[in-house]
Amino acid sequence: MAGRKAIPIDIKKAKGTNRPFREKIVVPPSSDKPIPPDWLNFKAKRIFINMVGRIGEIGLDSATYTETLALLSSRMEEVERLDLLLNEKGVTYESTDTRGGFVIRERPEVMMREKAARHLHSLLCEFGLSPASAQKVGTKKEKKQMNPFEAFG
Repeated sequence: MAGRKAIPIDIKKAKGTNRPFREKIVVPPSSDKPIPPDWLNFKAKRIFINMVGRIGEIGLDSATYTETLALLSSRMEEVERLDLLLNEKGVTYESTDTRGGFVIRERPEVMMREKAARHLHSLLCEFGLSPASAQKVGTKKEKKQMNPFEAFG
């Protein structure tokens, strides 16, 4: 369904616009840590483990998100692989048109990389790993540390 994206409850509470009766019941994610699936190649598994650490810092390292995280890792590996290929071969190649004339064309890998990068960006946003989405994704609450000077004031 199209429409506005849901605003996280923490943001609504901060703005004073939260209405508890409108909140949807959300099943909490698993407390188990995600494990890279067997179908990922070696490089994608390393990316997966790195990403688990990064999303762990914001409290989203759950086995519930294993498949999405695997897809993110696979796409990131694909972008890196296509970047290496394009750096090696260049973004264009020489060809001839139907009349036999000389033409410079864009490699198909350029479009493949662009598509993979767009999908990767949307997956990173899902986990709050882009600057704009980091402010929208709910994170684990940190305990506020006591200021030793406040005790005397």
